[in-house]
Amino acid sequence: MKRIIVCAAVTAAVLLMAACKKDGVYRPSDKLTGVLEYYERVHQRYDSETKMWNTIHKDSTARHTTEKWLWNGKQLARIDFYTGNTVSSSVAMVYDGKRLVRANVSATNSYIEYEYDGRHLSTMTLRNKKGEAEAVYTFEYDGNKVVRIAETLNTKGAKAMPDDIMDVALLPFVGDRQTARDIAKASCKKAGAKASEQVYDIVWKGDNIKAVKDHESGNTLATYKHDAKTNPLRGLLLTFNGEGGTANQYAFGNKNNIVSVDYGNEKLEYSYTYSGDLPVSRSRSVVDHYTQGYRYVETTINYFDYEE
Repeated sequence: MKRIIVCAAVTAAVLLMAACKKDGVYRPSDKLTGVLEYYERVHQRYDSETKMWNTIHKDSTARHTTEKWLWNGKQLARIDFYTGNTVSSSVAMVYDGKRLVRANVSATNSYIEYEYDGRHLSTMTLRNKKGEAEAVYTFEYDGNKVVRIAETLNTKGAKAMPDDIMDVALLPFVGDRQTARDIAKASCKKAGAKASEQVYDIVWKGDNIKAVKDHESGNTLATYKHDAKTNPLRGLLLTFNGEGGTANQYAFGNKNNIVSVDYGNEKLEYSYTYSGDLPVSRSRSVVDHYTQGYRYVETTINYFDYEE
């Protein structure tokens, strides 16, 4: 029996488990088989007499497939990404027994390697098509929770690293692709040498990430709030975020779903509908007041298609 579950759309990002299971093992009871998306942009004018916003014009895209997930038994084997009706890229998973050890990105021939220390992920290395390490991430834990991440970027390599893999590594720290790009560029310029390193502290509240901080300055990069429902992607070392860039909020194995991310100068908010304990829809609306009395409202809804 199939059902539609809504969540975020994809580009690979680290997801660390806070539970007792081993990192790198993802065997959900409900298998995701596809992701769909709907988008609309509404032009509105404010009526001062009725005190309501009236729609002048609306553009929208039909619900369409953006990803298909393929399984080999209980293991996730590959994810195909679609542009229109065509597969534009794929991420293929390589396992050592039950554990994910590598993810291959077809569009750029780049890949991510994962190394483990006992139960936990210890190192993640991003490599270009030549096999050169462009970024290395090491993880520190308190019990089963990651509390510190050190990021080392090869300056020359970081500038050349494709977005589909570079942004992925930074997404867990900042939550959206554009901020990830900004940090990557700033890191390269600041280094002025062969490599640069940044360290991030992870603050937990229960089984969810409360905040991400810069270790050196102590400044908070982002704070998060969650609902009380089950995060269906918990335990996946790769989760994904589409080009829109603000949907990937499952970083580090949050038990619940993120409803807001506060960067200090910007706040992102998400709304859900649920079936039982699982989200069945996730949407985000952005309001742009371009002149007095007029505005645009952009809404994106992402749908997950699961098979029990």
